[in-house]
Amino acid sequence: MEAWFAVITKPRCEATAQQHLARQGYECLLPRVRRILRGAAGLKDRVEALFPNYLFLRADPDRVSLAPVRSTRGAVGLVRFGAGPVQVPDSVIERIRSRVHAEDGLIRLAAPELKMGQGVRVMEGPLSGWDGIFLAEAGIDRVRLLLELLGTSREVVLPRSQLGLRV
Repeated sequence: MEAWFAVITKPRCEATAQQHLARQGYECLLPRVRRILRGAAGLKDRVEALFPNYLFLRADPDRVSLAPVRSTRGAVGLVRFGAGPVQVPDSVIERIRSRVHAEDGLIRLAAPELKMGQGVRVMEGPLSGWDGIFLAEAGIDRVRLLLELLGTSREVVLPRSQLGLRV
């Protein structure tokens, strides 16, 4: 019976491992997401793995050996607990696949729903790690926050995708 397994890959080698595993006849799933990163040359649009250093592989271990995964270029091996590889439930794979956008094959991450006065944390960008208070929407994909900067409260506008809920 076919099942899904998680494959550990070398850093930033998820696509290489996927390509070489597919050549060996394994069905693979590599969920990818678009991220906007700030670098020395400005903002960069980058596509990267949703789960860095991991991808998913489907196979029937009773019919097909999983041993070649360890020696596949870009792959380290299967995620294991004890002696055997761990199976990823089909429901998890279906939930991931349901979020893949048909146009470009990338996952769309939903930004958290926010209420006025709710505490948030900036997760990406130049203010990463700062805690603030949600004030209001500032367009389709931007929000206004109140942050404590340089000893005073300042209102800033950031992309919604850079936020996470404060725990």
